Amino acid sequence: MPSAGTVFIGGMALAAVLAGCSHPRYYAEAEYETTTNGQLAAQGHFAVYYPAEIALDFPGYVVGIELGERSSLLRDGDLVVERFIHAGDTMTRLTDELRDGQRREESAADRGALPFVSHVVRYRGRPMGEGNCALYSVYQSSLPELTDFCDGRRRPEMKDPAARWSGFRGSWQAIDLLKDALRNDAASGNYSHLIVAIMGWRTPQEEAIRNFNSLARGMHLAAKGDFRPLFVGITWVGPWAGRWLDPLFEAFAYANIAELADTLGLTWVGVLADEIALPMSASLPTVFITHSFGARAATTALCIGPAIRRDAGSPAPRPPGAIDRLFGFQAAFSLQRFKEERLIFFYEDVYFPNDCDRVRSIVLTTSRHDKATRAILWADLAGNYRYFRSFCRGNSGRLVSCTSVDATGAIEGTYDESMKVLYLDATKLVRFEAPGTDGGSHSDIFRPPVGRFIWNLIAAPPPGVSRSAPAK
Repeated sequence: MPSAGTVFIGGMALAAVLAGCSHPRYYAEAEYETTTNGQLAAQGHFAVYYPAEIALDFPGYVVGIELGERSSLLRDGDLVVERFIHAGDTMTRLTDELRDGQRREESAADRGALPFVSHVVRYRGRPMGEGNCALYSVYQSSLPELTDFCDGRRRPEMKDPAARWSGFRGSWQAIDLLKDALRNDAASGNYSHLIVAIMGWRTPQEEAIRNFNSLARGMHLAAKGDFRPLFVGITWVGPWAGRWLDPLFEAFAYANIAELADTLGLTWVGVLADEIALPMSASLPTVFITHSFGARAATTALCIGPAIRRDAGSPAPRPPGAIDRLFGFQAAFSLQRFKEERLIFFYEDVYFPNDCDRVRSIVLTTSRHDKATRAILWADLAGNYRYFRSFCRGNSGRLVSCTSVDATGAIEGTYDESMKVLYLDATKLVRFEAPGTDGGSHSDIFRPPVGRFIWNLIAAPPPGVSRSAPAK
């Protein structure tokens, strides 16, 4: 009878043989080229594998931002970074690391990995996914595409393997294609709002798109026909994104994920804000809907701005326009970022200059039932209920007004509508655990009352703006 050790070794050998015989994924070659071939990384591009199944069920776009190794994504001269010195020492360090690369071993699990736009998918909202297509996708195959390209032309064009395209440089092309498509859509006059949405860490693309559908549905039900969104959903997956992590390990991973979220704001989320959302805000009420670390990425993008540039010329001018409202559900950043005289924690020194004047109103929520940020004791995250209670008991300052929201999505009590930040105890609204997630009620943003809460605020003009109702 073989020993237990022999059985174990034999089992391992059999597993290796079976693995060697298995077929690769459909887009395996492109995944290896961009170093997005890992099991966790693959959670960031489900949309190109399932264009009708993992999809928006209404017209809109999904932008996939992923992490890849610099050696695979860059050619000489592709990466131009402006060194930021106006937003705190942490942002100066992050722009230096973005420019120079991580000083320790580079991998997709370190801050030395580089964000890039891997795909932009357009959805028509028709039965069976009819008409869904890719404006841009690095996931291409010699076999028939799983996701059709919108005009039948593959973008980016990758004809000569010896002159491999730059995945980072190609991201600018992705932004341009999205910009042109959105401008054409807006010119039709069929839309009431531009909505940009981004979820948090440990939200696979499948879950993010499900949340986008839920949020849009909730707002649609509340608006009774007055909500016709021009919608852009941004998805990203950070390292250590599996659901097996316990809260203690999340606390250890926090610093890296927090700085990755800031880096997204300094790169492609910031570019999308500067080149698309802010200019379009002049013609459409524009709203960002964000969650957890997605709120951190979006506020860095809007309140500080992108550090990457198209070329090495003079710094890009600030674009015109302002976002009407930014919603940060269980936001993973500190309100200390609004203070010039702020507490300096042992790893973070960040300041939002000019009171984040590119956003007219920021709405933040927290909940006593949210357990996701409880282990992060040192960072004073806005989503942490303990921080809300201590902050709002004292003087909330010149920019922040505190109150609560009820289970139906209606704001309770009075608040100062002239304040930049509306900080809400959403314990009655955000209170259930979403299936397939952890962190208590952290991900409870999918139910219709949340959509009603958002609509109640975006239906009214933000501070300092007077708008007539959108034409029907």
